Amino acid sequence: MQQHPCVIARSKVDWSSFPSELLFLICQKLQHLADFIHFRSVCTSWRLSAPRSVAPAQLPWLINLRNPDYGACVYSLSSCKFYDVQIPQNVKKKQLVGPGQTYVLARDCTNNSLSLFNPISGEEHPLPPLPAHFRTFHPLLLGPNPHKDGIILLCSPCPFWGRFITFCQTNGEKWSMLEVERENYNFTGTISCAFYNGLYFVNSQRGAPTYIINADKGQVVSVIEPPPGFPWCDYIVESFGDILRVQVNNVSGLSFRIYRLDYGGQNARWIEMRSIGDRILFLGAYFKFCWTGFTLRSCDVKGSRGNCIYLRTLGICAKDLHSLDLCRYDIEDKRIEFLPCTLQHVDVWFVPGLH
Repeated sequence: MQQHPCVIARSKVDWSSFPSELLFLICQKLQHLADFIHFRSVCTSWRLSAPRSVAPAQLPWLINLRNPDYGACVYSLSSCKFYDVQIPQNVKKKQLVGPGQTYVLARDCTNNSLSLFNPISGEEHPLPPLPAHFRTFHPLLLGPNPHKDGIILLCSPCPFWGRFITFCQTNGEKWSMLEVERENYNFTGTISCAFYNGLYFVNSQRGAPTYIINADKGQVVSVIEPPPGFPWCDYIVESFGDILRVQVNNVSGLSFRIYRLDYGGQNARWIEMRSIGDRILFLGAYFKFCWTGFTLRSCDVKGSRGNCIYLRTLGICAKDLHSLDLCRYDIEDKRIEFLPCTLQHVDVWFVPGLH
């Protein structure tokens, strides 16, 4: 049987001989990071024509270490697809902790050692070890340039009790620690916390006052009365210089109320917001030691829309008390959309990057 002439012609194409200028133009049209990675993997000349610096910006991914023997599964909000990611052997049995941008934290539970890990590139950078008695921690600051901007963790010997919570900060060489006694501030159960401009903003519990703590001196500089009501979940989020308080309720269906802190010293107060503009809020699962979240701008991610909230929940929507749901809430329309994410474990938000 003879091959069709077109098939013969295609088989003789030397893909590596494409002009680098043309390849560069093509790679800039790719909207999904997975396509960009596949493009770079064709051959050496394609990889050199597609520098990491032009990788398309993405909405966050959810990553889950399903089984150490099979690597990780990730869910992309930008493409609404699942991908299998190969995890280096030395990372497979570590605990991945987020949220993070470009990097997540990888923790070896056998010796409490920590490292920065990029799930996309596979790069791993060691960090100073945490004290052995810290069994629970959550990142408050883990940006795309952690060696430059620093890392801040909220740590505790136990998830929901213990005498102290501790803020740990590092520039990559050693941890500096600020210890706060729970009893002094009624820090019981799950708390919410954010960091901005040398200050910690801490909710002691749902519907409780917000304590503003000087990160250098450990002193409370202000106590802000909470908005009215007793929410199901109560998040504090730093958002491009604003401190937001996001309350999630589940009385007659899932609903959200968003407040911005008007921080004017003695007259500080929470002001309700009807819109967050082009910002997108990402909130973690509510059942963790610390409720945290982060924001991106829709103008920075092609094809995304702002003024919405993404929330990873456990039975909060009363669909299935043992299932994890991923939903998007449109703030203007007050409409909830469930997304086709079927990961059934506690997953880690991270903003993928190749830098």
